[in-house]
Amino acid sequence: MKFVHIADLHLGKVIHQCSLLDIQRELLFELLDYMKKEDIHLLIIAGDIYDRFIPSQEAVNLLDDFLSQALLKYQIEVLMISGNHDSSDRIHFASSILSQLGLHIETYLQKEMTYVEKENTRFYLLPFVKPSHIKNLYEIDENYNYQEAIQFYLSQQHIDSHYQNILITHQFVGKTSLTSESEIPLSVGGSEVIDASLFQDFDYVALGHLHAPQHVSRQIIRYSGSLMCYSFDEVKQKKSFVVVDTKDMSIHLHELHPSRTLKKYVGTFKQFMDIEFIKKKDDFLAFELQDDVLIPHAIDQLRSLYPNLLQITYSHIVHQQKQLSSHSIQKLEEMDTKTLFSQFYHEMKNLDLTNEQIEIVNHLLEQVGEEYETH
Repeated sequence: MKFVHIADLHLGKVIHQCSLLDIQRELLFELLDYMKKEDIHLLIIAGDIYDRFIPSQEAVNLLDDFLSQALLKYQIEVLMISGNHDSSDRIHFASSILSQLGLHIETYLQKEMTYVEKENTRFYLLPFVKPSHIKNLYEIDENYNYQEAIQFYLSQQHIDSHYQNILITHQFVGKTSLTSESEIPLSVGGSEVIDASLFQDFDYVALGHLHAPQHVSRQIIRYSGSLMCYSFDEVKQKKSFVVVDTKDMSIHLHELHPSRTLKKYVGTFKQFMDIEFIKKKDDFLAFELQDDVLIPHAIDQLRSLYPNLLQITYSHIVHQQKQLSSHSIQKLEEMDTKTLFSQFYHEMKNLDLTNEQIEIVNHLLEQVGEEYETH
């Protein structure tokens, strides 16, 4: 049995006031044509169906059209979970009825993980969850981070090793995984990262959340990546979907071919104004200008040739900003803790610390230092 794994559709995505919905439609139907040609009848969608909790009507219509044709015209069974961009309530609507038609949706955490059985394979559906969801479900007191919470949750499951077991989930897996600017962090300070070792009981893990196609630790723990580039730091990524054969768990990546995509170019204003410099002018573009001076109304002039030019930057300005940033960090590193606190207070309140406040700060810092030394 073969299946296709996709994720991070982000239907309704808008970049710099430009809607990507038409390109998303192209790619979804390119996928259906491929599945028909290859006679594949099972599709996994690992979360972030929409780009927003409350999607536009156009995005909803596209999903409806895509899923209707997948089920009714192409006879493709679909397993779908919600991601951190999705509203669980909206995605879950009518799911019990749709399941009878071959659309299996899970958006809520269940004490016994939902699975769909196909031949000798069980597909487990674990939507995006926060540690608080697991804490509330099991009525436990521990304040788990993401790693501890998912570890606890999986320890409560009974995965039958007599079956091939495939997990569909939407989390941040792997500390060294490649991230993109278009992803929204799941938490503050990196506490959302979980280790791939938690998935030892599964024969394949279909991941969503990170937009770069990649495997984590093992080839069978894999992010399919987003349908297309959603930020300019993704322009060098080859967007694809994953084709898995359960017979031997072999993996094939099929590259996608959008008619327009995000591209980034470096050159001078004069070069960009040369009609021959860039052949494909209707892509969503970002230009880095190498000119030493600012060009008046540069973006307006360039848009006469490139209708979807979204941003321009200047190399020398970027370089200066990096130097200033580096210098500022060095200055901060050279300050002692008391000075840093005083400066922070001044920036927040626009006031200097009084002598009494300075004494309190000094006392607290000394206390913290003593506690640190005794532990």
